[in-house]
Amino acid sequence: MDLIELHPDKLSLGMSLGFTLRDTAGMVLLAKGHRIETANQLQSIKSRGKLFVEIDETEEGMRAMMSGLVELNLIGGAIKDFSKYVGIKKEGPADDKLSGSLVQRLSNVESRLGGLLSSASTAVDFEQRLRVIEGYVDTLMTEDGTGTQFLLFNRAVTHFGGYSVLHSLLCACLAHSLAPVFALSDDARRSLICAALTMNIAMTQLQDELALQKSAPSPHQRSVIDGHAAQGRQILSDAGVLDPVWLEIVALHHSALSGPDLMADWPLEQRLAKLLQTIDRYTAAMSPRKSRSGRTAKDSVRAVVLPAGATKHDEAGTALVRILGLCPPGTYVKLVNGETAVVLRRGVKPGEPFVASVLNRNDEPISEPRLHDTSRDALKVLSTLPASAIRVNLKLDVMLRLIPRQATPSATA
Repeated sequence: MDLIELHPDKLSLGMSLGFTLRDTAGMVLLAKGHRIETANQLQSIKSRGKLFVEIDETEEGMRAMMSGLVELNLIGGAIKDFSKYVGIKKEGPADDKLSGSLVQRLSNVESRLGGLLSSASTAVDFEQRLRVIEGYVDTLMTEDGTGTQFLLFNRAVTHFGGYSVLHSLLCACLAHSLAPVFALSDDARRSLICAALTMNIAMTQLQDELALQKSAPSPHQRSVIDGHAAQGRQILSDAGVLDPVWLEIVALHHSALSGPDLMADWPLEQRLAKLLQTIDRYTAAMSPRKSRSGRTAKDSVRAVVLPAGATKHDEAGTALVRILGLCPPGTYVKLVNGETAVVLRRGVKPGEPFVASVLNRNDEPISEPRLHDTSRDALKVLSTLPASAIRVNLKLDVMLRLIPRQATPSATA
């Protein structure tokens, strides 16, 4: 693939790309057709240094190509030297390193995942590149799992755009958190995370459309939804994925699954698919659509801990709540003192998270968010709130600094 450099000034907030944006190693940063949604995402892309696009995807590239052909013809040069006259860069090996703040690194990973999923049919070494992204998930969750969960959940419950890739990344991070609870081997954990990242590869664009669509899915859209698990497995297989566990999880992630009382006694693929199903339902329920508000955390918990028609608590759902608490990081709650707060992390008890107040009792923004321990009687959680009811712009760097690193710190009133 022939690449040509693109000046960063060509990029702007909110623009939809008419080309696939790549870094110096040829790795996809943002795929053609995707939007630059946030200032942090734009800054993260620009901070990569030099940026490249395929030579035939921009007007600048086409002009450079024509100019190069003219110059080559004038000097009677050989066609093999064409790249010298248009600044073509040959695609190189992928760069496995991430840099920047946690916000920047997450934005980078999200962009790379989106680009890879949208180019599965043409990407070279698809499985290897996806496993690089799985490695990023492991690194981010190991270094700062609480901060990573906070950022992804808060995006998921407050934004419509780019839903599909964000949802997959959030599910992958929660799968990482559940892995030790269910004593998964390293190989099983990796297969589960790869499946979470790619489970909706057959309907990535449709998911983004549905998030912005006010009407119910059309018959054609419903057909794509119903077939996306099987089709996703086929796409991954055609792209060169050889891991049978990964492929089977994707194929099963919307199937009706049942087994012995203890999930430890289930076949591996079904056990992992059940974990992904639970994570998928839980996070999707809280994410807003143009057609509806996202559910509150309390309603989402109820849906996975005791699903409709169930007679006993769901093992996977219960484990998820033990990790996250009743109110996951990044979601919003109303306190008994009348303030609105964003959840930072779970506390000692599931229903008593650490939070930061962001609106006062008159629903006015608080200039300096304050850390609260809701185990205190005067600061208990009164109710969970859908994020669509909140009008506040969080300073993410401030919130990340407020997150307690331990479950039992002292917190101010």
